[in-house]
This record gives sequence, structure tokens and C-alpha cells, in this order.
Amino acid sequence: MKIAICDDQTAHLEILKPYVQEFFTGKGISAEISEFADGADVLEGDKFDIVFLDIELGAMSGIDVIKSLKQRKSRAVIIVVTAYNEYLDDAMDLDVVRFLKKPVAQSKVFSALERALHDINENQITFTTKDKKLIRVKSREIVYAEARLKNVIVHTVSESYTVREPLKAIRSALTSTDFAVPHNSYVVNMNYISKFSREEIVIDARDRKVSVNIANKKQPEFKRRFLAFIGEGE
Repeated sequence: MKIAICDDQTAHLEILKPYVQEFFTGKGISAEISEFADGADVLEGDKFDIVFLDIELGAMSGIDVIKSLKQRKSRAVIIVVTAYNEYLDDAMDLDVVRFLKKPVAQSKVFSALERALHDINENQITFTTKDKKLIRVKSREIVYAEARLKNVIVHTVSESYTVREPLKAIRSALTSTDFAVPHNSYVVNMNYISKFSREEIVIDARDRKVSVNIANKKQPEFKRRFLAFIGEGE
């Protein structure tokens, strides 16, 4: 999960960042948090899943940053953090997920992040089948995707598709925290795991069960992710 926090006041960054880190640590989700003091730097950086954005940033306002992200069809969930209520209407018109008032409270940050994760989980993914059909499905409807021989197959709750995109591209598009990688040939939706052991998982895929081995190097991380997902992590 890639997170951006953009605020030109260091004191606010130092308050917000630990809250964000604590939230994702508690969820068992790896979070890469990048800090910015200038809105233009957010646009030049990596693609982010969640962006915390101050409104008053100097040359380029937070509202301008949001508009630019929307024009670029960014999938980032945007959370506005500001001390000025007069920007509320503008922010909401741009489909901002949450409006946090400075100084931020931990409970408010956690609530905003829960909503952000929900929105990410509801995102739609688009891919092209081998016969050149364009398919759009919600992330939560994807059970798992696999690389099999020279093909990549996406299995949904209703149908399976052989797609043109490489598995790496499918994996990058699935930003929902419900997805994990047991080894390099699979990405799985943990909601559909019915059995888990150190070396193997069983996925309920419509009318059949599919066993997937967990690669040796991925076993510790996968176990941590899955236990946190079902609420049994540390």
C-alpha cells in the first residue's frame, strides 16, 4: 500500500504519519509512506493508493492537485487535511473521501482510512481477454488470478477469463488489501481462503476447491498477512 502525505508544515506531518503507520501495522498491511511539502511533487512521484492532502500549499493548492489527479484518472483515494472549513464544498465536489480538521485526532484518521480501504476494495479492474473483449469487474468479485503455462487466467465469482495482461499488471491493479501473493504465479483474494497451513492454502472457487502452494520465501509474510486479515494477528 503506497501512501502520500502532503503538508508544508512539518509539525502536522509528524503528528499524522505515526497514526497512519499505526493503522496499517494493526491491519498487518505493509505501508510505504512518502512525505511531501509541495503538491507538484505528489504529481511527479509514484502512483499512490491513498493521498493525505493539505489545501494551502503555496504555488499549487491542494484543490489544484486533486483536479490534476482526477484528470490523470488516478485511482488514489484522497483525504483532505486542513484547518480551513471554507474549502469543504470544493473538496466534496471533487469526490474527496474524507475531510479532516487540524489538528487531526487518531480516531478520525483511523475512521478515514477504514473508509478509504472500503473504497479501494470496491474499485473496478479492467482487463482484455484473449479474444479482445474488454471486461470490467469489481475487485471483490475476483477470487484469484494465476499464470498457467503461457496464459494468465482471472477467476471471478461467476466466470473465468483468459486475459492478455501479464500477471504482474493484474497484481498491480488489485490494490485492495484483501489480495495477497502466495507465490509468483498467483494472486489470491483472502476472502475465499477456506483452509490455511504454513505451506498451502485452499480457495473456494465457485463449485470447486483449489489448492495453492505457498512459496518458502513468502510463508512468513503470507502468514502474517492472513492472520491479520482474519483478526488473529498480534
